[in-house]
Amino acid sequence: MKKTILCFALTLAFNNIILAGTIGGERPDRSPSWVGSIINKNEDLIIKKAKEVVQTEKRVDKAKSKRPWYGGKSEKQKLIKQLEAKENELKNCLSSRPTDNKSDYVKHIVKTKEEAFNDTNRPNNEVIELTFSLENINTIIKKYEERVNRNPSNYDIAIEYYETYLVCLKCLIDMHNEFISSATNEYPKMISDYKCKITDQIKEITKELPSKKDSENIELLKNNKKYLETLLTALDEAKITLASQKKWAEDNLPKLEERKSTSETTLNTARITKDVSGLVTGIKTKFECLQVSMPPLIMFKMDENKLKSK
Repeated sequence: MKKTILCFALTLAFNNIILAGTIGGERPDRSPSWVGSIINKNEDLIIKKAKEVVQTEKRVDKAKSKRPWYGGKSEKQKLIKQLEAKENELKNCLSSRPTDNKSDYVKHIVKTKEEAFNDTNRPNNEVIELTFSLENINTIIKKYEERVNRNPSNYDIAIEYYETYLVCLKCLIDMHNEFISSATNEYPKMISDYKCKITDQIKEITKELPSKKDSENIELLKNNKKYLETLLTALDEAKITLASQKKWAEDNLPKLEERKSTSETTLNTARITKDVSGLVTGIKTKFECLQVSMPPLIMFKMDENKLKSK
């Protein structure tokens, strides 16, 4: 990042590092290293994971839902659990930095258990993850377009393209909904709670100031109070920026849902008729018109040590 991005500076108590790696805003980066990317690019990994999801979905559809006589989970229940895990792996890959991405924006990756307890980057991270996912799907579309255009009558390639595209769309829609939910319910409360804490600290300083005689202590308290008041303004700005991030995600959703619905209809028709001409035509529908450009990020520097000083 060219600028330091610290958002909300709140402490969220996660149970463990595994949880931090499987929720929006703290998904691990699955992009291959620069050495590995020579052989396997990120979009290849996404396609691999998407095909695993498709195959697991088909197994779920055929699985028996009746529980065994001795109890426990049914075959369908076990496969649904596997499907959820596969979908989460796909989301992790989708939200990873695209192979050819030249952006300065990076996700904050949780590497230690201690970091997971101070999850301060989630709102911005989720926006970055959604943007990376949009870019990655764009790349996958172009890759499949090239393959299909080389052999437009190849039924298997055309079906594989649409199946891969659809599961990626479903995951991307889920990720948008997850962020919108957090931006509606969780993050505003985080800001408000933090503002309450700062306001209480300002009141304490105001109450304590008259009793101080030492000029150095008085100056320190005044500086802290001024800093806290500045931070309150920054938090108000953060709330406005969060609203614009939420609107960006909300504006993307109808377009994603429309593409999903159209693609499902086209794919089902091709499966019945065994005619891929509709798929080849549909492939020309571009994905780039979606708002791939990132909305503003919440940006303000904060020195937590100042908040502890008295």
